[in-house]
Amino acid sequence: MRELIKKVPIPTAGVALGLAALGNLLQPYTEIAHGVCGLLALALVSLLAAKIVLFPSMIRDDLHNSILASVSATLFMALMQLAGYLAPVAIVPAFGLWICAVAAHLSLMVWFSFRFIRRFKLHEVFPTYFICYVGIIVASVTSPAFSMESLGYGLFWLGFACYAVLLAVVTLRYLRHEIPEPARPLFCIYAAPMSLSLVGYLSTSPNPNPVFVGVLMVLAQALFAMVLTRLPKLVALKFYPSFAAMTFPFVISATALSKGVAFLTGAGVALPFPEALQVLIGLETAFAAIMVLFVLGHYVRFFYERVEHPQAAAVVQESQMNARFAENFEN
Repeated sequence: MRELIKKVPIPTAGVALGLAALGNLLQPYTEIAHGVCGLLALALVSLLAAKIVLFPSMIRDDLHNSILASVSATLFMALMQLAGYLAPVAIVPAFGLWICAVAAHLSLMVWFSFRFIRRFKLHEVFPTYFICYVGIIVASVTSPAFSMESLGYGLFWLGFACYAVLLAVVTLRYLRHEIPEPARPLFCIYAAPMSLSLVGYLSTSPNPNPVFVGVLMVLAQALFAMVLTRLPKLVALKFYPSFAAMTFPFVISATALSKGVAFLTGAGVALPFPEALQVLIGLETAFAAIMVLFVLGHYVRFFYERVEHPQAAAVVQESQMNARFAENFEN
């Protein structure tokens, strides 16, 4: 077990986040899926937490890499989601977990800014920067469980302002610099921030603006469609821990569409093709579940190979990933 814990990569938290969010997405359909997803997410978070406790020097080394440092925010985002799971049965410890995760995420944003942004290099920028700065909106999404909508509303605008800046910066990086193969699945993160912003806004705004909601929903679906055009090439790649990027973005896209349509319908907005929209919500929900299970299966195999066959291809792949990232940063 110690060997397994030692080799758990930080992006595992991204899979946990995707699972926790998927459980919430599926809850209206089946409580069993909600519970199973929550338990699987908790198991993955526990593995990463054990590594932080047992091998802190390895975590510190990983945080020297801006990609892994920004991806580490998914741990706090997953904890916020899991706090929501715990709230109905134990509100006090759940709130303690939630507020600690929010504070840790905000602290990471400050530390990351001092560590990487002040010596800014465009070729070091990846979509994972969205996770670090825009991911705080998960606090907005989960804040109603703790009657903290006012705080969540403020954090929504903080994350959304960061997104407005980062969208231009990250896009410019993609236009000017080549993306190394191990980092290519990170492109899927593009689908997440706009959808997350929509869900965060609807979760905390006292009087949501239907026009604003409609604009966010259309843009979110456009970015989701853009990612889908590249997805066939990404899933055909050999496995990298960055596959975790193919989980939460698709879940939150389906969640945003569902909540956006429900709000606009309730607000009396006459949406075109309402039946088709309901079918689309179902298709995106099923697609999100398939992608999360697809990535989870790869991670299970990844862990198995690292324990049973320490010199297997999975180990080589991670070494190549880190080496290529380092080479990319030095150029």
